[in-house]
Amino acid sequence: MKFSEGEQVLAKHPNTSEYYKGKILNVRGDRYKIHFETGIEYTVRENDIKAERIGRISTRTNRTTKSPTRRSPSRKSPSRRSPGRSSHRSPARSPSSTTRKLPIRSTRLAKISLSRIDVEGNKTSNHKGSDIKTLNESPTDSLPLQQRLREIMTITHRPSLLKTEQEYKSTILRSIDRAASLPVERKSYVQDYPLGEKERGYSMQRDQDITKASQEGEKWETVVKREKEINRVDKPQEWGGWIGTFFLTFILPMSVILPQLLCSKGQCKSALIKLSADVKSYINLYTLLSYIAFLTLLAFISIIPIGKIIDGQQSKIGRLQYRINGFLSAIVAIMGLGSCVYMNIPVSEYILNNIVQLSVSGWIVGTILALGLYIKAGKAPVINLNIYASTNSKIYNFWQGREINPRIGTLDIKLLLIRASLIGTVIVILSIALKAVGNIKSPNIEKLDVATVLAILLQLSYILHGLIYEATIFTSFTIMYEGTGYMTCVSHLLYPFLTTLTTRFILYQTMKLDYFVGISILCFIIGYALYYTSNLQKDEFRKNPISPTVPYLETIPTSHGKKLILSGLWGHVRHPNYLGDVIMHWSIASIGLANDILPYYTAICCTLVLSYRAVRDNKRCQMRYGYAWEQYCSRVKYMILKRVF
Repeated sequence: MKFSEGEQVLAKHPNTSEYYKGKILNVRGDRYKIHFETGIEYTVRENDIKAERIGRISTRTNRTTKSPTRRSPSRKSPSRRSPGRSSHRSPARSPSSTTRKLPIRSTRLAKISLSRIDVEGNKTSNHKGSDIKTLNESPTDSLPLQQRLREIMTITHRPSLLKTEQEYKSTILRSIDRAASLPVERKSYVQDYPLGEKERGYSMQRDQDITKASQEGEKWETVVKREKEINRVDKPQEWGGWIGTFFLTFILPMSVILPQLLCSKGQCKSALIKLSADVKSYINLYTLLSYIAFLTLLAFISIIPIGKIIDGQQSKIGRLQYRINGFLSAIVAIMGLGSCVYMNIPVSEYILNNIVQLSVSGWIVGTILALGLYIKAGKAPVINLNIYASTNSKIYNFWQGREINPRIGTLDIKLLLIRASLIGTVIVILSIALKAVGNIKSPNIEKLDVATVLAILLQLSYILHGLIYEATIFTSFTIMYEGTGYMTCVSHLLYPFLTTLTTRFILYQTMKLDYFVGISILCFIIGYALYYTSNLQKDEFRKNPISPTVPYLETIPTSHGKKLILSGLWGHVRHPNYLGDVIMHWSIASIGLANDILPYYTAICCTLVLSYRAVRDNKRCQMRYGYAWEQYCSRVKYMILKRVF
């Protein structure tokens, strides 16, 4: 840095080739903010600045300045000095000089300048100088430096060379070389240096200025740390990377559609899958249009101004607002199903007989929706993008979803998918119930399948809980952190057919109950209590940490302003709600204690998905909360099941 703040220089005026006098106001790297004599301020590069030539200034008041044309050429020679010149007088200074001496005379005011800091990359010089007199702060500190020199008389200064790292720290160096009339109290900044490398030399900078610079250094380190975290997610890290997501793009729909081939048209058992050559046995236009009409109806109900509006959790894009009318949408769908039954439209038979075509339709609609959202995210603001889908792999980004909460107007796509999965499950379950009771107008109690009715009641209670307590899902991992991509779209639109596989197996196999069914019901109640209590506790704490309903919770504060719960159910395992969810699914699967894998297939899928979600959440929380999460994991060591996982 050739020039410093407060220095008078000649700078090239913008859009011209001429130099004008100006004063340096601020320095940022090789850019200088110049205040020209015309009153205009511009930022000029270092190459466009020259030092102002300083002529001889007489220190005597009765001496006049000579004309430059009358000066003897011999005075320009450094070897010829007038005998009358005292050796204590300072020689004329060159504008390119990097060091200046400190002259002090007792008979007149002295003009003083201190040595400039020389900055070189990866080099540190030793401190050299004479003894130092420490100046304690006093009321005279506010006086100009010349007046203070009258009292101090002599001052020596020990220069220092400080190590800098300009590639990642861009704070402003304080200009130590400034005019003597400038007050010392002008605030400026100095580089923050790592401890243990080299001690800072003595300077006239105040301690509060150094403290302020240290705080800015800490902020810069935080920014650098954040950039490193972003670099970590530049490559796919979940689901086996881009190779894993490529195969999962086909494994996900096939893992749901193939079991439907084994459980349709009045039969349900494990066997070799026989694929038909008829395309209509997999997809037809009517089922595709039916699924699209179902989603359109839900989208229309979601945007009508009926229902309570609540705020979601604080995120990087602020607090999103949601309209709670999922239960209303379910009532409308049930009324539509009831109307079809009343008009003798065999809608239940249509759904159960075309379960394969409906599942394939869900896959197609989900894929088209995911492609549309992927294209839409290309024009979305950067702040709306999912950081875990900002990798260099398009397949991985398509799988994860480039946006977390995409919206089309006031319609939240992710909330629509969640409602479609729950309400679609309700419609399929009610279709199974109509099939189980036969003719709903005159039911035959003797032929009533108790096992099927029990499975229907347990599943309905689980699904209706999600619709009634819809407001509690906005603090969940799915809403807050999961991207809305291929995985989310396809899995939610195929969910109604996967979760009802157990109930359809019990319906078609006509299973008999035994005394073990009581254990299944008891386990379901325990799982539901865990699921409901843990979700409610977390939701209340996230919305209002000082709520009177949660005054006893022990927490760990994080650097993000959030707190990690250490007591209650969350003090035993990290995801007690996942444990309750798994217990409920296995309770429904074990109602008939079948010797087939099909009734347990849903519970197996649920266990695998939630277990891997817990692993993903653990890694993300480690990156997000750092040391606070390590403390939490040392206290709560297990994710879902204590002493097991």
